[in-house]
Amino acid sequence: MNEVLAGFKIKATCEKVNRRRHLAMYDVRLEPGCRIRQLEIYSREIALALKSKSNPVVQSIPEEGIVRITVAERGSEVLSFRELAEEAQQPEGVLPLLLGELDTGELLWTRMEKNPHMIVAGETGSGKSTLLHTIIANVIDRSDVWLYLVDPKHGLEFGDYETKAYGVAYDYDAALRMLDEIRLNMELRSRFLNSIGQRSIEDNPSVLPKMLVIIDEIASLMLWDSNKKNPNRGQFEMKLIEIAQKSRAAGIYIVIATQRPSVDVVTGLIKANFPARIACRVSSAVDSKVVLDQTGAEALLGRGDAIISSPEFGFAKFQVAFTTPKENIKGSIAA
Repeated sequence: MNEVLAGFKIKATCEKVNRRRHLAMYDVRLEPGCRIRQLEIYSREIALALKSKSNPVVQSIPEEGIVRITVAERGSEVLSFRELAEEAQQPEGVLPLLLGELDTGELLWTRMEKNPHMIVAGETGSGKSTLLHTIIANVIDRSDVWLYLVDPKHGLEFGDYETKAYGVAYDYDAALRMLDEIRLNMELRSRFLNSIGQRSIEDNPSVLPKMLVIIDEIASLMLWDSNKKNPNRGQFEMKLIEIAQKSRAAGIYIVIATQRPSVDVVTGLIKANFPARIACRVSSAVDSKVVLDQTGAEALLGRGDAIISSPEFGFAKFQVAFTTPKENIKGSIAA
């Protein structure tokens, strides 16, 4: 790496290399006057020089005073959700979800009360759908979680869960009805919590079942929502934002997913109310910026190679744990 940096006249020194699974992580310290932008500009050339499987992900780590350049030395590996779950010790929290493994080797648990609403983006083959099934695997057998699913692909993604979920919607109108039901539930929960002197479900997580709402392919719903011929034009985004703004205290958490993270799908209002973001591989740096507010997701390998950006984790790379609807129906981890 030092030879590569010197070859491009980048004034920086690689101090340490860590390898984990298919990845090599080079910790680079910049000399005075050197900018991170120089590493980003030469990212493709660095990939060529290292003969890596993908372009590097360049990540600044201010607390350590370094820049981490992560490259894939071979194809991504498959991590079994079931195997990880069997060995894992579930952390405390209102609704912890096991998503996979960080590049450091630690298990990635996200606590929904800390990351109440989440955006997941990724093109075909990126691992986006696998991530959604992994999230479902965490809760499908939990009696204290009500699962609501929206699948505009008419059951292609979530049809297998009809008997397990509290509700499954397959089109725009059904999604609106589901949001109305969730909004009513949110208001009733808020009144109940007030009546017992609780400000939030976090004060006593056992007082109410948690509600997890997963909406796949939100792009098709948003496109019809903005269509002038739609008699309910604008209703989907309005209802979704209203729930997102008020539902955290009531123990209602939302995950939305899209293959096409453009600004007309992931609008400013949605981004403002969905602080946790996960990007699997996307088609361009522009799409990466829409989801993560920075580039990097366009350089991922696919097959579950992902980046999470959230208030809890900052910016971290991880491998999505693999599971299928068939495995989930047979049974997963339960509270």
